[in-house]
Amino acid sequence: MNRFASQVASQLVASRVRLRAAVLCAAALAALLAAPGAASGQQLYTFTLSAAGGVGGSLDADPGDEITLGSYQLGAAIVTEPRTLVGLRYGRIGFDGDEPLESLFDADLTYLTLAGEYKFDQTFYEGGMYVGVGGYRLEGVDALGAAQDDTSFGLAIGVTGEFPITRRIGIAVEFAGHYTDLDQAQLFATGLAGVALHF
Repeated sequence: MNRFASQVASQLVASRVRLRAAVLCAAALAALLAAPGAASGQQLYTFTLSAAGGVGGSLDADPGDEITLGSYQLGAAIVTEPRTLVGLRYGRIGFDGDEPLESLFDADLTYLTLAGEYKFDQTFYEGGMYVGVGGYRLEGVDALGAAQDDTSFGLAIGVTGEFPITRRIGIAVEFAGHYTDLDQAQLFATGLAGVALHF
Protein backbone atom coordinates (compact mmCIF):
# COMPACT_ATOMS: atom_id res chain seq x y z
CA MET A 1 0.00 0.00 0.00
CA ASN A 2 2.82 2.39 0.90
CA ARG A 3 4.54 1.52 -2.38
CA PHE A 4 1.38 2.28 -4.35
CA ALA A 5 0.91 5.59 -2.53
CA SER A 6 4.52 6.48 -3.25
CA GLN A 7 4.07 5.76 -6.97
CA VAL A 8 0.93 7.88 -7.13
CA ALA A 9 2.66 10.73 -5.32
CA SER A 10 5.63 10.53 -7.71
CA GLN A 11 3.33 10.68 -10.75
CA LEU A 12 1.49 13.69 -9.33
CA VAL A 13 4.76 15.52 -8.66
CA ALA A 14 6.03 14.75 -12.18
CA SER A 15 2.78 15.98 -13.71
CA ARG A 16 2.94 19.26 -11.76
CA VAL A 17 6.58 19.78 -12.79
CA ARG A 18 5.70 19.28 -16.47
CA LEU A 19 2.81 21.72 -16.22
CA ARG A 20 4.96 24.37 -14.52
CA ALA A 21 7.63 24.00 -17.22
CA ALA A 22 5.03 24.30 -20.00
CA VAL A 23 3.47 27.39 -18.38
CA LEU A 24 6.88 29.05 -17.99
CA CYS A 25 7.69 28.37 -21.65
CA ALA A 26 4.34 29.81 -22.75
CA ALA A 27 4.83 32.89 -20.57
CA ALA A 28 8.27 33.46 -22.06
CA LEU A 29 6.95 33.14 -25.62
CA ALA A 30 4.05 35.49 -24.85
CA ALA A 31 6.48 38.03 -23.43
CA LEU A 32 8.63 37.81 -26.56
CA LEU A 33 5.60 38.32 -28.77
CA ALA A 34 4.60 41.40 -26.80
CA ALA A 35 8.11 42.87 -26.58
CA PRO A 36 8.78 46.26 -28.20
CA GLY A 37 10.17 46.06 -31.71
CA ALA A 38 8.79 42.56 -32.27
CA ALA A 39 7.19 43.45 -35.57
CA SER A 40 6.96 46.06 -38.27
CA GLY A 41 3.98 47.64 -39.98
CA GLN A 42 1.22 49.89 -38.77
CA GLN A 43 -2.23 48.89 -37.56
CA LEU A 44 -5.19 51.21 -38.06
CA TYR A 45 -6.74 50.29 -34.72
CA THR A 46 -5.67 49.96 -31.09
CA PHE A 47 -8.40 47.80 -29.52
CA THR A 48 -10.36 44.74 -30.68
CA LEU A 49 -13.48 43.02 -29.34
CA SER A 50 -14.50 39.61 -30.69
CA ALA A 51 -17.21 37.00 -30.28
CA ALA A 52 -17.13 33.56 -31.86
CA GLY A 53 -18.85 30.21 -31.77
CA GLY A 54 -17.99 26.79 -33.09
CA VAL A 55 -16.90 23.36 -31.96
CA GLY A 56 -14.50 22.01 -29.39
CA GLY A 57 -13.82 19.12 -27.08
CA SER A 58 -11.28 16.85 -25.48
CA LEU A 59 -8.49 15.06 -27.34
CA ASP A 60 -7.52 12.58 -24.62
CA ALA A 61 -10.59 11.72 -22.50
CA ASP A 62 -11.83 8.11 -22.59
CA PRO A 63 -14.76 8.16 -22.90
CA GLY A 64 -15.52 11.67 -24.05
CA ASP A 65 -12.88 12.38 -26.72
CA GLU A 66 -15.27 14.33 -28.95
CA ILE A 67 -14.25 17.57 -30.66
CA THR A 68 -17.60 18.43 -32.27
CA LEU A 69 -19.27 19.80 -29.14
CA GLY A 70 -20.66 23.33 -28.86
CA SER A 71 -18.17 26.04 -27.92
CA TYR A 72 -18.00 29.83 -27.74
CA GLN A 73 -15.39 32.46 -26.94
CA LEU A 74 -15.32 36.18 -26.16
CA GLY A 75 -12.14 38.19 -26.63
CA ALA A 76 -10.57 41.60 -26.05
CA ALA A 77 -7.13 42.63 -27.27
CA ILE A 78 -5.00 45.76 -27.33
CA VAL A 79 -2.17 46.63 -29.72
CA THR A 80 1.11 47.01 -27.83
CA GLU A 81 3.42 47.38 -30.84
CA PRO A 82 2.82 47.29 -34.61
CA ARG A 83 1.44 43.83 -35.48
CA THR A 84 1.66 42.76 -31.84
CA LEU A 85 -1.29 42.38 -29.46
CA VAL A 86 -1.97 41.21 -25.93
CA GLY A 87 -5.43 39.78 -25.41
CA LEU A 88 -7.84 38.12 -23.01
CA ARG A 89 -10.01 35.21 -24.12
CA TYR A 90 -12.93 33.79 -22.14
CA GLY A 91 -14.42 30.59 -23.51
CA ARG A 92 -16.61 27.59 -22.81
CA ILE A 93 -16.89 24.04 -24.16
CA GLY A 94 -20.10 22.18 -23.31
CA PHE A 95 -19.70 18.43 -22.93
CA ASP A 96 -23.37 17.60 -23.41
CA GLY A 97 -22.90 14.83 -25.97
CA ASP A 98 -23.93 11.20 -25.73
CA GLU A 99 -20.78 10.19 -23.85
CA PRO A 100 -19.64 11.44 -20.45
CA LEU A 101 -16.28 13.18 -20.10
CA GLU A 102 -14.49 10.35 -18.32
CA SER A 103 -16.73 10.03 -15.22
CA LEU A 104 -18.48 13.43 -15.53
CA PHE A 105 -21.89 14.01 -17.09
CA ASP A 106 -23.17 17.33 -18.51
CA ALA A 107 -19.73 18.82 -17.97
CA ASP A 108 -18.64 22.35 -18.89
CA LEU A 109 -15.08 23.56 -19.36
CA THR A 110 -14.58 27.32 -18.96
CA TYR A 111 -11.28 29.15 -19.37
CA LEU A 112 -9.75 32.60 -19.20
CA THR A 113 -6.40 33.10 -20.94
CA LEU A 114 -3.93 35.97 -21.41
CA ALA A 115 -1.91 35.70 -24.61
CA GLY A 116 0.57 37.54 -26.78
CA GLU A 117 -0.32 37.49 -30.49
CA TYR A 118 1.68 38.30 -33.60
CA LYS A 119 -0.20 39.40 -36.76
CA PHE A 120 0.97 39.13 -40.36
CA ASP A 121 -0.65 40.14 -43.66
CA GLN A 122 -1.70 37.68 -46.33
CA THR A 123 -3.23 38.48 -49.72
CA PHE A 124 -6.88 38.31 -48.70
CA TYR A 125 -6.74 38.14 -44.92
CA GLU A 126 -4.71 38.93 -41.81
CA GLY A 127 -3.18 35.89 -40.10
CA GLY A 128 -1.94 35.51 -36.56
CA MET A 129 -0.41 33.19 -34.00
CA TYR A 130 -0.70 33.40 -30.22
CA VAL A 131 0.64 31.74 -27.09
CA GLY A 132 -0.86 32.30 -23.66
CA VAL A 133 -1.45 31.08 -20.14
CA GLY A 134 -4.66 30.94 -18.15
CA GLY A 135 -7.00 29.30 -15.70
CA TYR A 136 -9.34 26.39 -16.49
CA ARG A 137 -12.39 25.10 -14.60
CA LEU A 138 -14.27 21.86 -15.27
CA GLU A 139 -17.72 21.34 -13.73
CA GLY A 140 -20.17 18.45 -14.00
CA VAL A 141 -21.98 15.71 -12.11
CA ASP A 142 -20.86 12.15 -11.40
CA ALA A 143 -22.87 8.96 -11.90
CA LEU A 144 -24.63 9.50 -8.56
CA GLY A 145 -25.69 13.03 -9.49
CA ALA A 146 -23.25 14.76 -7.14
CA ALA A 147 -21.70 18.00 -8.37
CA GLN A 148 -17.96 17.85 -9.12
CA ASP A 149 -15.48 20.54 -10.15
CA ASP A 150 -11.77 20.86 -10.79
CA THR A 151 -9.54 23.86 -11.55
CA SER A 152 -6.00 24.19 -12.87
CA PHE A 153 -3.63 26.50 -14.71
CA GLY A 154 -2.76 25.75 -18.30
CA LEU A 155 -1.54 27.07 -21.62
CA ALA A 156 -3.12 27.84 -24.99
CA ILE A 157 -1.61 27.96 -28.48
CA GLY A 158 -3.62 29.10 -31.48
CA VAL A 159 -3.67 30.35 -35.05
CA THR A 160 -6.07 33.05 -36.21
CA GLY A 161 -7.30 34.54 -39.46
CA GLU A 162 -9.41 37.61 -40.14
CA PHE A 163 -11.16 38.47 -43.38
CA PRO A 164 -11.93 42.23 -43.45
CA ILE A 165 -15.41 43.44 -44.35
CA THR A 166 -14.74 47.10 -43.55
CA ARG A 167 -11.91 48.92 -41.78
CA ARG A 168 -13.61 48.26 -38.43
CA ILE A 169 -15.32 44.88 -38.92
CA GLY A 170 -13.96 41.50 -39.90
CA ILE A 171 -14.88 37.81 -39.96
CA ALA A 172 -12.50 36.03 -37.58
CA VAL A 173 -11.61 32.34 -37.44
CA GLU A 174 -9.45 30.59 -34.87
CA PHE A 175 -8.08 27.12 -34.17
CA ALA A 176 -6.55 26.52 -30.74
CA GLY A 177 -5.17 23.81 -28.51
CA HIS A 178 -5.27 23.91 -24.72
CA TYR A 179 -3.25 21.96 -22.16
CA THR A 180 -4.26 21.94 -18.51
CA ASP A 181 -3.67 19.47 -15.68
CA LEU A 182 -7.28 18.53 -14.86
CA ASP A 183 -8.15 15.12 -13.44
CA GLN A 184 -10.60 14.12 -16.20
CA ALA A 185 -8.68 15.33 -19.27
CA GLN A 186 -5.66 17.45 -20.13
CA LEU A 187 -5.84 18.22 -23.86
CA PHE A 188 -8.62 20.26 -25.50
CA ALA A 189 -9.14 21.85 -28.89
CA THR A 190 -11.47 24.48 -30.38
CA GLY A 191 -12.40 25.65 -33.86
CA LEU A 192 -14.28 28.96 -33.88
CA ALA A 193 -15.65 31.57 -36.26
CA GLY A 194 -17.19 34.95 -35.47
CA VAL A 195 -16.96 38.71 -35.70
CA ALA A 196 -14.12 41.08 -34.73
CA LEU A 197 -14.72 44.79 -34.09
CA HIS A 198 -11.80 47.24 -34.19
CA PHE A 199 -11.58 50.61 -32.44
